[in-house]
Amino acid sequence: MADIGNKTIASTYPDLLHLYGGTAGEGITSGRKRIFDGDGTGSPLWMGSNSLEMTGTSVVSGTLNLQEKSSQPSNPTIGDLAYIDGDLYIAK
Repeated sequence: MADIGNKTIASTYPDLLHLYGGTAGEGITSGRKRIFDGDGTGSPLWMGSNSLEMTGTSVVSGTLNLQEKSSQPSNPTIGDLAYIDGDLYIAK
């Protein structure tokens, strides 16, 4: 892990990540919040205590494990785990 102990706040603030959404200062909750850097640039990631959403192009280097969901949600929302109805193709 990188050490920021001997650096000024101004030189490290852009590299710190924070969440935006809901009430300021409440941290991770069940509702999803977007992840931003210290300069306010938004990432393609939204996170909640039991969910993670990505937008744009996603690349996985290494092993990706997909677990079967017990049933398809009747009214899926963004907060639901992914459900694949049909074929999933992964190109090399």
